[in-house]
Amino acid sequence: MSRTNGNRADGSPPDLVAIVDLGSAAVRFLLAQIRPTSGYRILAQERVPTRLGGGAPGTLPRPAIHRTLRAVHRFFKRHSPHAQGPRIVAIATSAVRDARNRERLLDPLRRREGIEVQVLSGRDEARFGVVAALESLSFARGVVADLGGASLQLSRVRNGRVISTGSVPLGAVRTTEQFLKHDPPTPRELRALRAEIRAHLAAALPSAERGEVLVGLGGTVRTLASIHLRANPGERKHRHGLVLQQSDVTAIRERLEALSSRQRRRIRGLKTERADIILAGAMVIEDVMISGGYLNLVVCTRGVRDGVLLHETSRKRNAYGLR
Repeated sequence: MSRTNGNRADGSPPDLVAIVDLGSAAVRFLLAQIRPTSGYRILAQERVPTRLGGGAPGTLPRPAIHRTLRAVHRFFKRHSPHAQGPRIVAIATSAVRDARNRERLLDPLRRREGIEVQVLSGRDEARFGVVAALESLSFARGVVADLGGASLQLSRVRNGRVISTGSVPLGAVRTTEQFLKHDPPTPRELRALRAEIRAHLAAALPSAERGEVLVGLGGTVRTLASIHLRANPGERKHRHGLVLQQSDVTAIRERLEALSSRQRRRIRGLKTERADIILAGAMVIEDVMISGGYLNLVVCTRGVRDGVLLHETSRKRNAYGLR
């Protein structure tokens, strides 16, 4: 999971940590300074689209592997040009976890960059997302839905603790590649995707209970929030903590459904790289809300990498005997 450069004794300078998150849609980098007595300070963040989850089921596409390797090499060449670089914590999520050919990515990272990647289980992936949500939002009961490129993680939270988790293969990249072959998609394709989403959610999604909130994480959720805010400029400035109603998500999905990928690129708040996958992602989020009986979605802009950073910070504090 990590690579340590040099030995540090107690009382040494702050721990410099680089987190590498090999996601299904993009690779994300986070460089932070951890101080046992005062938490962490983020020094740099980067995101590079790679589409590791965009191949045939169980396969990492060769171009995506090459894009990922180049991105990792560039990041560390820029942020650790000398021998003494940061301690590296590298994780991979659903696309890598499910891939039969994942060693085509993991082996070069090990040999060329000296990076050992931990492939997270679905449960661990979900728990890191929940940690990030709980640390940054005020809620004690609810369901956290973390939608990535290859999978959807669903976690039920009680009194700030995870009591159940589930993972279903409904990521925005994966569902787009499998079901939406035309641009714009045909009604038949949309019906097939909707049926697939509902079949998976029927077995994995907890129904809403009194006092629960639905918290959404991931690129699709952040994009839906951006589109909503750009269409309602006087509402608020920041996405984090924004509450989207079920009708808000449905309205965005209906707007996307009628457009081609090229036409979607003109929507304010939608990045070009997500124009082809945002519809499938919006359909998944909409059905989570409808099928589970959740009228509102609380947007969380944090993610798995933030949960990993919090975990590393906690580990450092514990090593120093702090709580």
